[in-house]
Amino acid sequence: MQLILPILGLALILFLIQEGLRRAGKWVTWIAILGLPLALTPYWITCNEFGTFEWGKLYTILITACWLTALRFSKLYHRPWARLGLTALFGLNIFEAVMVDLAAGQLASSLNAAAGLFLIVMLPRSPHAISRHGKFADLNYDGVSSTWIIAFTLWNLTFLYINYPVIFGHHIAVLGVPMIISLFKRQRWLQVRINLLALDLLMLATFASLLIPPLDTARWYAPKLAIVASGATLTLSLLCLMEKAFIRRSRGAIYTRCGMDCWVRTTNTKHVTIKRRNS
Repeated sequence: MQLILPILGLALILFLIQEGLRRAGKWVTWIAILGLPLALTPYWITCNEFGTFEWGKLYTILITACWLTALRFSKLYHRPWARLGLTALFGLNIFEAVMVDLAAGQLASSLNAAAGLFLIVMLPRSPHAISRHGKFADLNYDGVSSTWIIAFTLWNLTFLYINYPVIFGHHIAVLGVPMIISLFKRQRWLQVRINLLALDLLMLATFASLLIPPLDTARWYAPKLAIVASGATLTLSLLCLMEKAFIRRSRGAIYTRCGMDCWVRTTNTKHVTIKRRNS
């Protein structure tokens, strides 16, 4: 229980970092997520003993963060395939963890892997789910519900609890910040999640000996609790799947805002973007 205050302190620091990066502009953002990783890669190779998943995860999330930044600050945003590409890269991040769970071959890991696959299936396959607006060029994501965000957070925490319990407490803060922000602005969740994870993994790869020991939660691990958590994650992901199926089958249209003068109208058979005329 003595780790609760340090976890809350880390969450506050991460919140301030992501808000600062959000307001910093494109050049500072590019230096943080592209320039620093390129400069630090030789050091990471010499000081870390990562496995295939750890290296893959580090660079996949950095590439995803670069893709997101390009959508925020360039004309790439106007390419539908590019907006779909962000969803695909995010799905790849989930799939990487699913493969680790499947390789473990344990009950808890298998249940959690199934939940991860359901989460991937529910990701939107429309570029209209992503919109850009505001003075900070925020990339809003209307593709998932609040229930999905909660299910994803629980799934990711369970994955860490089973496979990397030593950094489980650390990632309570990393995952908690985007979820709390989503309670006030759900559409900002994906941007915060991607950027915060990229920055956090960058810091862990550079300062692992300083950041991990103070929040070491390896002793929190209990096999029975892992099974309970993975079962809860699978149940919640199935509920999300049922929620999405119910919305699709409901009569009438669902309108989702994707900009200041743009709405997405979804019915049983159509997905149409509606723009308001300039008066």
